[in-house]
Amino acid sequence: MKYTQIVPAISFLQINGISHDSPTLSRTNMSIVIINWRGGENDPFTYFSACMKQAFERMGRPTHIVNLDDSFMRELAEINNKGIDFVILWQGLGSQIGATDTDPATVWDQLKVPVLCYHGDHPCHMPIHHKATSPWVQHIYGTASFAMFANTYFSRETSATFFPTPVWFTDGVKGQFEGNFFVFPKNIDDLDATLDKWRGAPERLVASFLLEAADAIIGEFRNGNRTSHHDIIDGMLNAEVMAALCENLDNSEFTVRVHLHTLLDKIYRNMVAEHVVNDLKDVPLKIYGRGWERFRLRQNRHHEFLPFDAMSDNAFQFASQYGIVDAAPIHDSLHDRTLRAMSNRSGFLMGSNWSYETFLGGDYSDLFFDGAAGALRARAERVMQSPEAHRAQACDFARHYQQHFSLFNFIKHLEGMSDMVRARARA
Repeated sequence: MKYTQIVPAISFLQINGISHDSPTLSRTNMSIVIINWRGGENDPFTYFSACMKQAFERMGRPTHIVNLDDSFMRELAEINNKGIDFVILWQGLGSQIGATDTDPATVWDQLKVPVLCYHGDHPCHMPIHHKATSPWVQHIYGTASFAMFANTYFSRETSATFFPTPVWFTDGVKGQFEGNFFVFPKNIDDLDATLDKWRGAPERLVASFLLEAADAIIGEFRNGNRTSHHDIIDGMLNAEVMAALCENLDNSEFTVRVHLHTLLDKIYRNMVAEHVVNDLKDVPLKIYGRGWERFRLRQNRHHEFLPFDAMSDNAFQFASQYGIVDAAPIHDSLHDRTLRAMSNRSGFLMGSNWSYETFLGGDYSDLFFDGAAGALRARAERVMQSPEAHRAQACDFARHYQQHFSLFNFIKHLEGMSDMVRARARA
């Protein structure tokens, strides 16, 4: 299911007859509100919201989860009667609630509460959720290159900020490991099918660009994965190419750019995912997710394909002796599955070039892989020879990561951002 604007775009005040500044309100229990959407594939936000709520409450902050559904306005009004300190929106979903084509004012403008949009996806996906212009809204990205793209191509009065996602997951196996296999949780769109579709597309100029860019992205992963695939795309979109594509697609430069990035973003993740299964062809691997039909036909006795249920129900995926293999969404990021492995003291192998030297000042190269032939296979061999040593190194990485990007510092960052937003909006 795609993100949708499911809350009616009508005045919050008209519905509820309340005002943030009303003198009749008794504001004795200022709280944090997390806006949750239950319609995503495998419902990740519900799990994230529950974990974040527990994290805030461990820091002494009353926290409420409000779902984007028919009860949204009523529940938000009830909480607002006691006082809202700030609101968290996953991926910016809900940042434009209340706005119309003729009136850009949102619910948040009327309530006058800081709204912090925490993004785990690249801004090319659902750009409407990255474009809020209200002074009450601040965008924060979990990946530096995502923030860079947003600050380069989205018009804002205040820059988006970057803060890596902390380890806030609280459930799981907690050190109880069994089964000599790796787990690879990943939904994919078949790479061959995507490229074949582009090869047969009638829009030859666009298709040619997509195929050329896909080839460059795949080549970079195989040759070290040092450059963001989004930077590769932008580097190919020089003025002449962009003008031709805009004319061909009859649309604005911004719209064309975002559209191309959206299409090619999937190339990167699906390519990394397929590389994992190909490079580990003789390694015991349990693969959770959709889209693996072509690989099922190989009938590889080392590989088992299984359904991927709701994220809240799959802690067992982190309980194997060998741990997980993970495909990050971009070369400079970690991923929620690796963070969850860290919380469970489980092992992981991460397909990214995350800058552990810069952030942590240590060499963790054995935990990361690129697309060089046999690089992942060699790391998997070390894991299989000594799962305990691999978990010890993963736990050492997790310990250093949590020291640098602690849950406490993350919450303090959010509190600082909310204070800044409130001061900015009232200036």
